[in-house]
Amino acid sequence: MMSGAQDQMKKDAGLVRGVAKRILDPGIEMSAGEELNGKVQRDLLDLAYRNNWANILVNLAAGGSLVVMLWLLGDLAPITMIWLMVVTVVCFVRFWGGYLYRMERENVSNLSDALLRKWRFRYQTGVVVTGLLWSMVGVIEIPTVHGESQFLTMIIIAGMAGGATGILAPVFWVGRIYLCALLLPPAVILSLMPESNYILSALGLVFLMVMLVTHRNNHAVLFRSFVLKHQNQGLVEDLRQKNRITENWNATLEARVEQRTEELRNLVEHDALTGILNRDGIVAWFEHKKRSDALLDYAVLFIDLDRFKQINDGLSHAIGDEVLRAVSMRLRECVDDRHALGRWGGDEFLIVLAAPHEELHPLVETTVELAQRAVNQPINIVGHTLHVGFSTGVAFSSGRNPSISELIHWADLAAAEVKRSGRGSVHNYDKMLLTEQERRLSVTQALRRALSADEFYIEYQPIIDATLGDIIAYEALLRWKSGLLGAVPPDEFIPIAEESALIVDIGEWCMRRACQTVHDNTEIPVTTKIAINVSIRQIVMPNFPDMVSRILAETGLESSRLVLEVTESIFEKRQMSQISAVLDHLHAMEVGIHIDDFGTGYSSLSRLHEIHVDAVKIDKSFVLSMDENARVVIEAAILIAHRFGLKVIAEGIETPQQRAELRAMGVDAYQGYFFARPGQLPCRDIHWHTGPDLPA
Repeated sequence: MMSGAQDQMKKDAGLVRGVAKRILDPGIEMSAGEELNGKVQRDLLDLAYRNNWANILVNLAAGGSLVVMLWLLGDLAPITMIWLMVVTVVCFVRFWGGYLYRMERENVSNLSDALLRKWRFRYQTGVVVTGLLWSMVGVIEIPTVHGESQFLTMIIIAGMAGGATGILAPVFWVGRIYLCALLLPPAVILSLMPESNYILSALGLVFLMVMLVTHRNNHAVLFRSFVLKHQNQGLVEDLRQKNRITENWNATLEARVEQRTEELRNLVEHDALTGILNRDGIVAWFEHKKRSDALLDYAVLFIDLDRFKQINDGLSHAIGDEVLRAVSMRLRECVDDRHALGRWGGDEFLIVLAAPHEELHPLVETTVELAQRAVNQPINIVGHTLHVGFSTGVAFSSGRNPSISELIHWADLAAAEVKRSGRGSVHNYDKMLLTEQERRLSVTQALRRALSADEFYIEYQPIIDATLGDIIAYEALLRWKSGLLGAVPPDEFIPIAEESALIVDIGEWCMRRACQTVHDNTEIPVTTKIAINVSIRQIVMPNFPDMVSRILAETGLESSRLVLEVTESIFEKRQMSQISAVLDHLHAMEVGIHIDDFGTGYSSLSRLHEIHVDAVKIDKSFVLSMDENARVVIEAAILIAHRFGLKVIAEGIETPQQRAELRAMGVDAYQGYFFARPGQLPCRDIHWHTGPDLPA
């Protein structure tokens, strides 16, 4: 019985493919599918006439808009008014034809072949005539108008073409003729006119190709949906007939329906790439599990592959897909039938574990360990040996009875925390993660309006020459007082601005404001510089040196008075060549480059020769610590920097002892609360004392 049902399914599938092939080649003989094709053609004609009024309304509205637009712009010609009247008459005739067809269908439930050909011919004739009338716009209007009129005419025509891909989807060839009549004449004429507009012409041709593909796809979807509709109707009728004959046949047909239902359910609930559950499948599994056993607790493991994008970008998405299949197979070995494995999307997987409360935590630990051991094994794909790791977030349902969507959201937040803190480990969800995420979202949203609301301001902290005690520069420190959130610390909002790319606009505003302030303040000596922090995202932005040059020109500040402070991430290998070129350009402009937070990042001591810089700033964490290890780092940095001819600035100085030790080590300049806190310009109250370690 089952074998016969499967054979029948194969025949049905072949019939769908055969009938659908009529879309591409109407000359193919249909044989067994001829009757089904006739039903589909009648359905398509019914739908075409139902869409008829919409096409008519669009034509009238577009034609009227075209005439009004040309009249307002002074380009209206008498022939255009005549054209509009002809379009109106044709639309009225088409509307009357649609009304007559509706009356016919109320009296005739099943059109004969002769009536089908008659009414289809009338409909197609109306569409073709309308399309030819619009092609006259391309032939008559486009060569005679210029500028805005020409551009707006093409917009109206393109808009009509976009709408036609759906309205004329029931008629394949006529729809394509209509689209070509709309867009092809103006596109060709635009390229052949004495004052050619090749850009507008090319856009018209590209839009035509896109509309043809869209129309083809829409028609294919309609055709296949009607095919499936009649097949299902046939199946229902088959069921009724078989039921009248014998109960045996009825059971067979019910099995066929159940089999198809099960197949559809599997398609809906399983991931097409890996075969494991998808989002809908995970939700369905969870709801079924809760109904069947209300005493179980649950844990969701959100598994996010580390640096999977590098595989897609470096080797291809095809290899990336194979990696996802391999990972899903390995994870499947770690989960039995009592639990669920699914793909949440992209390179994200879910494991949902169900167990009594006292067994759940040990089960999570065991499962994570098994998964890490399985996935970390090398994956060999078409000659490539790949190593894949993952970050895991875990959320427990114990005692709270959350929904599956809440559990997944919590586990996702925990996995994101792992990503931020270094990847490759496991983190359990706690309420602080949700609070932090809500705070980050609030800061991100408030940041988007901070510039326009004028909520940023700048404070300045002096940099002191270690020998003379003079202020040699001011560092511009960005501050933000949000109207919604109040004062937001820089350590909080600057990383968020860098992640969202808002740092580019904010950084440009900060540079312009600081340069203008220093230049306009007559109490500041002309030799005093302004130091501004810039991120890697700003440096690799196209034309960053041009932006700096433009700001200097607008503010009047000499380029030699500007210092840009960058972090050690400039030594990151992937963007080294681009960053080096930008810094060389800035050096040629006489803009100073200082490395901020020196000693915390990329083993920079050995790489100072790779990029041109003028000074390094010892990170304040070393200054505040001043233990044996910190002193070694500081002394090494000073020695190597001086060998390269670079100045050394120590930041974070808060006590006279720190200042004295750093002076003895050979630091060239100081910065910190010991001298002055950030404030407005000029900084007057500099805390400076001479002592035995300094010249009087």
